[in-house]
Amino acid sequence: MVETSRQRLRLQTTRLGSLSDQVYEHLRVAIVCADLQPGERLVELDIAAKMGTSQGTVREALQRLERDGLVERRKRSATHVTFLSTDEMYELFSIRCTIEGFACRRTATNITMAQCAELDDLMQKMSLAGNQDDIFLLAEHDMQFHRRLVEWSGSTGLLRLWAPLSNQIERFVVESHPMHYLDFVEVAMRHQPIVDALRNHNAEAAASAIQEHIMLIWPHIYPE
Repeated sequence: MVETSRQRLRLQTTRLGSLSDQVYEHLRVAIVCADLQPGERLVELDIAAKMGTSQGTVREALQRLERDGLVERRKRSATHVTFLSTDEMYELFSIRCTIEGFACRRTATNITMAQCAELDDLMQKMSLAGNQDDIFLLAEHDMQFHRRLVEWSGSTGLLRLWAPLSNQIERFVVESHPMHYLDFVEVAMRHQPIVDALRNHNAEAAASAIQEHIMLIWPHIYPE
């Protein structure tokens, strides 16, 4: 039987450094892929029993997911999967647009050929996932692509702003893109102008390309 990308990723969690990391990644993937639905209650005791770990370990993982915006604590400490609000996601994408615009300006000045090759490789992985109609795996590589751009800017401040948004954005991509794009390979190849501008060390073109790319989905969602 062919493994899905979610199954492969869950197998990979066994190689993560701590039990908390494993629980966090297991729940993160389940929420991003909608195996855990918005509004669904997450019970520490049940999760601990299923994963063979302590409630304290689960609690630590849930606290990280709360910081990511994927779960929320309600009265009496009950934890639930958050709902995706389209208006709120538009605001997050607008914030992301500004952050990555600044990051690309900085990254473009010093990016190496090896780093450009890594971006090419991530685009190829996105295309392969697109050919398999695997939106989750595509989104995983997509967010890794964008994370690299922010990391390579050398700004820890920009990365601190960007990182908490990434899982909410990935979840939104997995949910929304299949409704608006018939060809997932097209989604992958739309990263090419960003790489071209970075390879040419053109800071303004890179910032413009990344900002245009980030907001491409919104005319589909909010047509004029």
